[in-house]
Amino acid sequence: MAVTINGTTGIAGVDGSAGTPAVQGADSNTGIFFPAADTIAFAEGGAEVARFDSSGNFGIGTSSPAYRLQVGGQTGLTGAAIDLFRTGGLSSNIGGVLNFRPGLGQTASDIFNLSICAYDHSSDTNADGLSINASDGISFCTGSNSRQERARIDGSGNLLVGKTSTSSTATGVIAYGSGAADHGMISVARGSNATMIEFRTTATGNVVGQISQNGSNTTYSTSSDYRLKESIQPMTGALAKVVALKPVTYTWKATGEVDEGFIAHELQEVCPSAVIGYKDAVDADGNPVYQGIDTSFLVATLTAAIQEQQALIAALQADVAALKGAQA
Repeated sequence: MAVTINGTTGIAGVDGSAGTPAVQGADSNTGIFFPAADTIAFAEGGAEVARFDSSGNFGIGTSSPAYRLQVGGQTGLTGAAIDLFRTGGLSSNIGGVLNFRPGLGQTASDIFNLSICAYDHSSDTNADGLSINASDGISFCTGSNSRQERARIDGSGNLLVGKTSTSSTATGVIAYGSGAADHGMISVARGSNATMIEFRTTATGNVVGQISQNGSNTTYSTSSDYRLKESIQPMTGALAKVVALKPVTYTWKATGEVDEGFIAHELQEVCPSAVIGYKDAVDADGNPVYQGIDTSFLVATLTAAIQEQQALIAALQADVAALKGAQA
């Protein structure tokens, strides 16, 4: 075998092999060799571990890379720029995995799979991470003694928390996407007498409201504990407020549906706490910011008005009784 060394060619005429690389150091079975035309391969311990093929693809652990970068030896996808897949099963205790294609233990339906997990080297079933594949969607997992899926965005675009299917009887929250009709979001608690949604302030973390259920009905509550209040006084002038209210009938522009209630800014003039927003408000782009009403805040006013009215009725009844007594 001829070896040519000069200032133009360098080392030429030696292809070598995995067992005896053409370019090697003190270790005679580790180095670079040239197994075919326009191909560069790398050997360690007499075995090929990586190569650039004649198409410019780079393979690690494969002598026939199908993509620009491929780790492992499985093929089957076309048009991929990077193909990485896990080379061992769960018993291999691999420290992490990044998949852009089906790997060992996956089904043929897993056309695309991305898993980013931090595996426990002592037990490969323990994992925290993210998994994406065609059949299950996007899954979020944590593990202590066993790997457990905590949340999922499924193939229909539904957000599932604490469950892997859209069954409404399991624990968690289902925010339905286009794949499920007639539902916006379903919240499922762990048992009866449970809080479904809790609202807290950013500043103090105190609970300011919640939606709860007792197994039969639902309660929508806002904070009202006496320990949160001061300067408490009986309500007065409630009947005058009720008289000032302007209940109306109207038709919704969007649907043509006939309805009844209040106009937000008119109600705001009488009972400000029942209305959010401001009349004719717009955002930075000039789009309308519509006002909203919570009529539950009228309950106290209506109650006080009934009490005031009842006091008037009682007084009138007393006057009538006195007149009848005087005429007798």
